[in-house]
Amino acid sequence: MQFPPFPGQPDLNYVIHQLTPFVALILMFMGVRWVLRSPVGEALAERIRHRSPGRWAVAGEDPQRVAELAERLDFAERMLAERRERKLGAGQ
Repeated sequence: MQFPPFPGQPDLNYVIHQLTPFVALILMFMGVRWVLRSPVGEALAERIRHRSPGRWAVAGEDPQRVAELAERLDFAERMLAERRERKLGAGQ
């Protein structure tokens, strides 16, 4: 026999269903934290630290690449300035 809840008392099933996702998220974050602080996490950190320069290399490490990027930026700025001047000249 099931008794109805007392007036003003929340339904226990409703409360459990509302809290379940939060409890699952907390447990998931605790698990991820545990894995990242384990030797597996340390190995991942070492791999990221010692990644060979490639796709995500810092531009400041290669002066030739920085010079090339500066030239490209100057060229793009000149092209945009010329385009802007042509539009202003045509509209006056």
